[in-house]
Parts: sequence; C-alpha cells; structure tokens
Amino acid sequence: MRKLSLGAQWKGATIAERHGVEVVSRVSDFETEYRLVRESVALTDFSFMRRYRFPTDKGIDLLDALLPGNVARIRYGRVMQTFMADDEGRILADCYVANNDEEMIFLCEAAAPDDLMARIIREADRDGIAQDLTESHVLLSVDGFRAWAVVRDLFGADVLGLPYLSVELYPFEGEQIYLFRAGKTSEFGYLLLAPRSVGERLFDAVSAAVSRHGGGRCGVEVHDSLRLEGRFFNIHAEGQRVGDPLVLGLQWMMDFEKSDYRGAAAILRRRAAGLSRKVIGVLAAPGEEHLKVGARLFHGADEVAEVVAETGSPVLGRPVALAVFRNDVAYAGLPFSLGSPHGPAVSTVSMPPIMAKSLSVKLDEM
Repeated sequence: MRKLSLGAQWKGATIAERHGVEVVSRVSDFETEYRLVRESVALTDFSFMRRYRFPTDKGIDLLDALLPGNVARIRYGRVMQTFMADDEGRILADCYVANNDEEMIFLCEAAAPDDLMARIIREADRDGIAQDLTESHVLLSVDGFRAWAVVRDLFGADVLGLPYLSVELYPFEGEQIYLFRAGKTSEFGYLLLAPRSVGERLFDAVSAAVSRHGGGRCGVEVHDSLRLEGRFFNIHAEGQRVGDPLVLGLQWMMDFEKSDYRGAAAILRRRAAGLSRKVIGVLAAPGEEHLKVGARLFHGADEVAEVVAETGSPVLGRPVALAVFRNDVAYAGLPFSLGSPHGPAVSTVSMPPIMAKSLSVKLDEM
C-alpha cells in the first residue's frame, strides 16, 4: 500500500485505504468539516492522486494517446479536466492535465488499483520521458469560501487573477510550488504541488493561514458529499458505479474528433448505437432514509431508475442523489416513487440544487 506522504501532520485523523493508497478519511465530524468548506476554508491532503511531469514536446503525444481530451489544444497556463478509460471504455481515473510551457503536469485520481495506474503510465512511456512525482512531491488541497485568502497570504495578490482551471508557479523557501486553481466543491479551490523536501513546512504554513481565516483540516469523505451537492463528477461514487462516460454525461471531457485513445473504440461504438440511460439529480423529503445507493425509482408501475450516489445536504436540509434513468423519463421536475410503485415520493431536480457562497465573492474587487 502506498503510504500517506505527510502522515505525521495528520496524527489523530482517521486514515483509510482507497485503491491501494492511504487517505485521510476524516479529521472531525461530517457537519464540522462541511461547514469549514462552505463557510470558511479547509485543508485536505490530496497526495493520494498520482502525479507526473512530462516534457511538452513529447508529453503531448503520450498523453493524447491515453486520454479522450485534446491535450494538444491546452493553452499555456491552463488546465484540462478529462479522464482515462480501460479498453472497454469504462472510466479508470479522473484527470487534470496542465500546460506549463515546456512541461506538462498530469494529476490522476483513480478508482482503480494504484499499481495498475502506475503500470499504464510506464507502458505508455516508451521513451522514458515521464518523471513520476508521486513519491517525490506532496499535493495539498485548499477549498472553501475563504480559500482565496489563504493562497493570497502565501503567494501574494497575484493569485487572485488566476482563472478556474489554470496553473502558475510560485516560490516557497527556495523551491517552486505549482498552484492549480481547480476544486470540485462549488467553493474556491486550489491544489498545491510541492517537492517533498518542503512538504512539511508548506503544510504548516498552509495550516496556519487556514486557521487565521477561521478554517481547519478535513478529510476526503466530506469532499464526496460536496462534489455531489455541486454536481461535480466524482470518480469514487457515480464514476465507479456507472463506469460509462456517456451515461455519466462526460462528453464535455472528450474530443469526438479523436479516435485513438485508450477505450476509444468501445466508447465511440456505444455513442454510435445511441444511449438509453442518463444520470439525473433526485431530491427526497427531509428525513427520508431510503434514498440510498442501489435504491430503485418507479414511474407508476415501471421501474425506471437506480440511485448511484447520495448524500444528506445540510444546505437543503434533505437527501440529494444521482440516479441513472431511462431516457424517456430523464428530465428534471418529475415525480417518482422510491423503492416500489407505492413508495415515498421523490422528484428529479436540475443540478446543482444549491447556490455556492463563493459566487458572492468578486476577486477582481479585492
């Protein structure tokens, strides 16, 4: 098992395993960690993601052959979100690819065994150009309504001009830190990729800044709920349970002019045949306990959907879920029955069902 990079810094937290990698699962209770992100700021260890550096001249071709997104079209300083599939066109990993001029940075969050993902990169890297940063670098995530203030304190007001899905280098104690503006919580989010030699000191500096802005530390479990609430794709929930990127609605991650990436033949074959299912959001009444993964939804006497991800939404005060529906009833605003034709009433909803607090912040006026 791949160990946590900064284990000593997370003493007292609940440590779990995901696909052969240690992760910080929880630091405190769900409600506390949720409120940190929604109302202030939270620090999370994202070193479970695999991370690589490639020279741009050869790395573009290597990554373009692995991923359905068009790597060659990523502009300097920008980040593309895409995925990696297996030979059957089922999703293995949610990926970021960053163009940092003469180098490409590749971040990979997998729902597959860690050693499998490492082997895929090794086998694709016939020229030996990949630099594996997974052990040599740490990856921290800063998310929340006040996340922008934390990175501003660390790196200066220049960071406030970074657009979503961008990357920039900043100095820290003699090393260069990659700062990605990303995040999947609906609030402000940043990833910090740093050499392990300064990892502990960076962690302490970020943690201190987070505390100054009323925040704290959290684990990855709460991120699963935050992603669903904001309708950000979650490889560990609906991604793992559904697998098919077309049913999941991830067409925006693909360039359909490409036909030579991993899993392309299977994906394009399913697309040509047409889709019969689609993922739609679902809301239940406050206190409803049966809107769980695997639950069936009915339209009259017909079973029409299966729940593939769910959480309790503190903002809404009720459960929210994602379900795979038959296409003929895959619309927002429709009533259904939960569990049986005469079960509790639920309804489909346009996602996301919340308004993030960060949308009220105008960074260009700071």
